Amino acid sequence: MKILVVFTGGTIGSCYNNGVISPNSSTRYKLIEMYKKNCDETEFDAISPYTVLSEKLNGEYFNALYNAIKENINNYDGIIVTHGTDTLQYTSAMLSYMFGLCDTPIVIVSANYPLENEKSNGLDNFSAAIDFIKYGKSKGVFAAYKNCGEYAKIHRGSRLQKHLAYCDKVESIGNLYYGEIIYNMYVKNNHYTEKQDEIKFENIPIFNATSPVLKITPYVGMVYPKLDNSIKAVLLESYHSGTINTANKDLEGLCHTANQLDIPVFLTGSEAGFFYESKELYSKLGIQVLPPVAPISAYIKLWLLCENDTKDIFKSFSKSVGGDIFISEQKF
Repeated sequence: MKILVVFTGGTIGSCYNNGVISPNSSTRYKLIEMYKKNCDETEFDAISPYTVLSEKLNGEYFNALYNAIKENINNYDGIIVTHGTDTLQYTSAMLSYMFGLCDTPIVIVSANYPLENEKSNGLDNFSAAIDFIKYGKSKGVFAAYKNCGEYAKIHRGSRLQKHLAYCDKVESIGNLYYGEIIYNMYVKNNHYTEKQDEIKFENIPIFNATSPVLKITPYVGMVYPKLDNSIKAVLLESYHSGTINTANKDLEGLCHTANQLDIPVFLTGSEAGFFYESKELYSKLGIQVLPPVAPISAYIKLWLLCENDTKDIFKSFSKSVGGDIFISEQKF
């Protein structure tokens, strides 16, 4: 089995230097060396399109990573991307939409601590990715991650939930993870379901460094930002029950300005079938409620649709790519 490892930096590619964690290109191959101490039957090639702590990620890094994988994807049994945990969800979503349910599995791995720290799960995650490529026989983009006290989980790349504050756990939206690695064997989660790709991003855009999508997270006492023509879409996140404060006059003003500037306003995190009274105003305000997609993935998907100058963004968004649209069993 032949695997390409794409090193991009992050904690898994960092070391301690005078008490500070920073990327170090000299340590990037340590991960492969650690793995080969226990198993050497897998053949590895390695490339590094960039080395950066993942909080510095922007659209230009997306371009570099996408191009590096595109050039190599047909030459390997699988591809492993090492990445920082901070923006793991963003890159996982980007690759999921760029490559869809591609024949060659792409697995993103990260670490909670540098590899030299005995508490690091970096080697466990890397080993889980290799076991999944070997036994999973699955298509598309994934993330492999072992939370403390659990088996290593395999997550669909388009379904990663954002991190809780002060917590390094990685989870799938709705806890609908793809499978897990138990004693080096892949075990599928029988509760997981997904659709086949319904669209494809054929006209691949070149990402600008910054996004044309304004992403807004709700909070009590909220003040909304001003809109201008640099924004092509607004993405409102909701509270866990799918609500936002629709009585907020600032929101009303934002929606009015968006309508004047022909900027669509979308809401993620809300579902059909259960309504608080605040939800009744969504239609009046011109807010379109998106199908159930992990909020970070919704942001990346809108970014792509805007870069492609898609005419009917909502219609295109509603088509599954990379297994992103899920059926939630949540009841509020």
